[in-house]
Amino acid sequence: MTSTNPSQAVKVQHAMDYILARLATSFGQKADNFADFISADLRAEGWSSTEALHYLSGAAASHLIKVEQIRGPAQGDVGFNPDLQLGIAGQSHQLAIKSMPVSGGMDILHYFAEDLHDPFHWLGDLKDRAALVTIAYPCSTADQSWIDAVAAAESGHGVKLTGQTEFVVPRPPLPMVKVCIGLWRHASVVPDPEEAS
Repeated sequence: MTSTNPSQAVKVQHAMDYILARLATSFGQKADNFADFISADLRAEGWSSTEALHYLSGAAASHLIKVEQIRGPAQGDVGFNPDLQLGIAGQSHQLAIKSMPVSGGMDILHYFAEDLHDPFHWLGDLKDRAALVTIAYPCSTADQSWIDAVAAAESGHGVKLTGQTEFVVPRPPLPMVKVCIGLWRHASVVPDPEEAS
């Protein structure tokens, strides 16, 4: 880790862990929405950032983060633009949320090679003040394509998947599927496990 203040970096990483857990829980409660997104092959990026605003600006989150600004697809921006500006430990941080509906020719490897190139580069530019949340559906963190894509991104872009989880999307009468949610940061700012404890 390159940060000169390890305790600050640990506070930021705790906030990032909270963001991932809060969004995964909140999005998991909206599994029906993801069933619709999957059936219609929708990215729903504006929806994701608006939901994130709702869940990260409440009283439960206020002890760790403060939403300072919303932008990106929810505000009509085109091209890559982070979705939220968050106050964490007295500093402004950027959070981008990228949805990845996996269907047809748009598999996980396509997203990691094509769509996430700019966001991964952005993580390198802002380093300790940036995080990326990826939401892939349908996908499981145990899928070999997910595991391979994560390894390729970490080695090829200098980023680190700092946390991941998944939730189930029931789709009766169709089989249930899962949604993968991951939080990425630049590898140089991720605290060593012994620092974070």
